[in-house]
Amino acid sequence: MAKPPAGQGLSCPSSLGAPGARLHGVLGDDGRIGAVIPPLAIDEAFVAKARAHGPLEARFRFAGPCVESGCVQWTGSCCGVIAKVMASLGDDDPIRRDRLPRCGIRGACRWHAERGPDACRACAYVVTDPTGAGPPVVVDQNGASSAAAT
Repeated sequence: MAKPPAGQGLSCPSSLGAPGARLHGVLGDDGRIGAVIPPLAIDEAFVAKARAHGPLEARFRFAGPCVESGCVQWTGSCCGVIAKVMASLGDDDPIRRDRLPRCGIRGACRWHAERGPDACRACAYVVTDPTGAGPPVVVDQNGASSAAAT
């Protein structure tokens, strides 16, 4: 799928939890991200309360503006996260056969704009690295986690 033009106002579906971000997913007991529809704008009170129980990104998924070259995951032409995640899941992963998961940000999502429906299927397995120091973590259908291949 072709990369959309820069400056389209696309959202990063794996942003850090900070005031102004939109909560669009919650990590379920099955290790997959469940959609929050519609996404909820979070504020300082939410961040403070949720951080008291550990890193927000270990339990929630947030959307925020895609900053393209301002992000360590930017390859120079696209987001490097979703390609790594999709490659780490492989073609025989059960989610590849599932219908598209519910999503409240698909219309503005960077990953969907770049990779189409396959990105949506892989998205449910991504847990953002709360330190921001590495790639998001992929949680497989058995609950095992690993860093997305670099």
